[in-house]
Amino acid sequence: MIESFDYNLTVDWAIELLEKGIATENIYMLASFSKPAEEYEIKRYVSAVLKDLKINEEHGEYSTIAKAHYHLQLILEEIGIRQNLMELYKLCNQCNHEYGLKTFYLLHLAWRELEVSGHNYYYDGATLKNIGGILEQQALKWIEKYRA
Repeated sequence: MIESFDYNLTVDWAIELLEKGIATENIYMLASFSKPAEEYEIKRYVSAVLKDLKINEEHGEYSTIAKAHYHLQLILEEIGIRQNLMELYKLCNQCNHEYGLKTFYLLHLAWRELEVSGHNYYYDGATLKNIGGILEQQALKWIEKYRA
């Protein structure tokens, strides 16, 4: 399970919604928060935006999968690849390597090791030249398997 939800993600999400032309008063409010966002200040606006968009507020396993999907989608869009891979690494630790996230845990370690020592003992066949492609393939495979 996710130990605590990162409400900073919801600010980014609200901004993305506005950029796509999806706007409600609650989305504007959510997008106006500065980071780091505090749960007690922002949670009611997140719930209100979900209600505005007719999205069920989920908890537990579904929220873990949704968070992983979010980070993988950003990786596929080439947005903050290493930071999002780090978030998947942390998420994998939080959920005891469940939900097929161990691959991303290992890719994070492999990439770091390749940069530090030039060697990789975590993901067979990964090099600095191909690790980005491997990450993309694995992200697509995971999304296909865990599609909501």
